[in-house]
This record gives sequence, C-alpha cells and structure tokens, in this order.
Amino acid sequence: MSISSNMRILAAALAISFGLYGQSVKAATVAVGPTTCQPTRTHYATIQAAVSAVPYGSTVLVCPGTYPELVAITQPLTLKGVTDGTGNAAVIAVPLTGLTLNANAPVAFGGPVSAQLVVQNTVGVEVSGIVIDGTGSGCVPGAIRQAGIVVFGVGASNDGTSAAKIDNVTVRNEHSCGVGEGIIADSSYLAIINNQIHDIDFTGIIVAGGTAKINSNNVQTVGLNGISVNLTSNSVVTANTVGSAGQSGFLVQEFNTGTTVSNNTVLASPTAYGIGVFDYATNNTFTGNTISDCFWGIWLSFASNITVQSNTFSQLGSDGVLDQDSLGGNIVTKNTVNEAAFGIFTDSTVSGDTLSPNTFYNTVVTVDPAPAVMGGPQNF
Repeated sequence: MSISSNMRILAAALAISFGLYGQSVKAATVAVGPTTCQPTRTHYATIQAAVSAVPYGSTVLVCPGTYPELVAITQPLTLKGVTDGTGNAAVIAVPLTGLTLNANAPVAFGGPVSAQLVVQNTVGVEVSGIVIDGTGSGCVPGAIRQAGIVVFGVGASNDGTSAAKIDNVTVRNEHSCGVGEGIIADSSYLAIINNQIHDIDFTGIIVAGGTAKINSNNVQTVGLNGISVNLTSNSVVTANTVGSAGQSGFLVQEFNTGTTVSNNTVLASPTAYGIGVFDYATNNTFTGNTISDCFWGIWLSFASNITVQSNTFSQLGSDGVLDQDSLGGNIVTKNTVNEAAFGIFTDSTVSGDTLSPNTFYNTVVTVDPAPAVMGGPQNF
C-alpha cells in the first residue's frame, strides 16, 4: 500500500474519531422531575445533578414540582422551567439542611453571601420560568446577605449585557434571618427582564459593578429598595414597576456612571423616595418615570451632571425634587409635580444646576425652605 493511501486512511480515521468526539460532547436537552413530563428526554432526579452532568451549551428542562436544593451553574447552559399541562411551577425551595455559604459579592457587600441559585465565573447562561422560594431559609453563619439568586463574575465588558439572562423568574419570600435579598448581580454583564420579585427583607434587584439591562420587572413589598444600581457603567433600567418599598423605588449611587433610568413606575411607598441619586453618581439620565404616593419624588445628593426630565411626580408627602449638596451640572427640567407638600427644594450648596422650567400643580409651596430629612441612604 502506498504512503499516500496510508495517509488517506489515517485522515479518514482521524475524521471519524473527531466526529465521534464531537458527538460525545454535543449539547443535550435533558429533563428534571417525573418521567411523565418530557418523556422522551433523559431524566435526572435533581436540578444540580442535571446541571453537573450535561455538556456545555445544554438545556436543562425543569418539570413542575418542588426541588429542595441549592443549585450552582458554572458553565454555559439554559435552565428552564416547563409546564406539563397542569399550570404548576418548577420551584427551587430551601433544602431541609438549610442554606450554606456558597457565593460571593465583593462589590455589592464586600464578601460572602449565600444563595439558592448561584451563577458564577462563566458566560452564556439563561435562567427562565423558575420560582425561587426562600421560605424557611433561616440564618447562615458568616453570610453578609442571603439571596434567591446570585450572579457573580459572569462575562466581561465586551459582552455588554449578553453574558447571562434572568427572565420570567419569580423570587419570593426571601426573609432570611432579616438579611434576605432578591437578585444580586455582582461584577457581571447581564440582562434581568420580566421577573416577579416580592416579599424581600431588603432589595429586590441589586446590580454592583459590570453592566446590566433591567427591564420590565415587577418588584413588590421590599423592606428597603426596589432596584439598586451602583458602581456600574452604561446600565439601562426601563419599564419596571416597584410597589411598597421601604426606602426607595430606584437607587443609583456610588460612582455610578452612564446609567439610563426611564419609563419606570413607583407606587404606594409613602415612606420612600421614588428615585435616589447619591454618592458621586455622574452622567446618569432619568426620563419618563412616574412616581406616586411616595415621600419625595427624586432626591439628588452629591451627584453631578444628572439629567432629570419629563418625569411625573404626584401625591407626595414632601418635595417633588430635592436637590441637595449638588456637585454641579445637574439639569432638572420639564418635570411635572402634582399634589405635593412642596414642588422643589435646593440648598445653599447648589450652584451650576438648571432647575427650571418645571410644572407644579396643587403644591402648598413651590420652593421648600426647610425640607424634612430622613437618615442617609442604605446601599442594600
């Protein structure tokens, strides 16, 4: 046999070998739960067993049922809750052994946290159609915070907001030793869209570091903030609804830059400010937001080059706009304040800000000479 023939045989053998190898690691679609759901799929008893077993890029379908476990995702995959015709949900519940110290949030909280679902050190992850229920989570020694979902170290700046997606997920009942959070995204580049988040000790969605698209989420009954964004650049927060927040609907602070907050709604939070912008936030834009039944409409403090335009503030306990300790360059114009104790407050430190024209209806006094001051904002 000639050398050329041997080479052709070797090349064919190698091609077959690589083809078989490619098939062996090809992304798969598997199921978790009873075999009557998704009966043609390979089945696993737990979500973590499936996540750990499948190749990169696979899809794990979670059938309706309750799964008392902690889940960690460290590779590209899709985790998706599915229906079996009953309309019931796939619920990740707290295991009988409780939560553990299993995640990190160095930018948001400076250290260790615990979570029911952790996505970390990867890209290409989508989580959808799942319920995260924190009922009965108890306390975790050493955890600064306990959360339904933690996303940490996912993606890089060139990913924009595409390294991960959390969509159509419910996070609820995160009353974890008084330090429960909904979704924490730390040093990640992701989209958080169309989620339901309610009954949370502190904050519904926290993004610290990285870049996020936060769109069309419904956040209700949170002890502190609806959505908090800090130390990020170029994040977009649009079309979200926040109700019954203890401190603020939206909090943007700590050197945050380039964020757009638009067309959001904050309702029925009479002790809170609708939007808080603090601590050297700069070059952020707030447009088209509707704030009703809060204490203040928007509070600017130690912020610069902030644009606040075409927002509607109504039924407020104090000021529509509170501009205090300005660092200059803020533009607060074309806003409407209807039914507030005061239309606008500025203190003696404010200079270089544009604060008119704005429209005021049914305000007791257009300019507040001495506003009520709550405690400083909490970044949780």
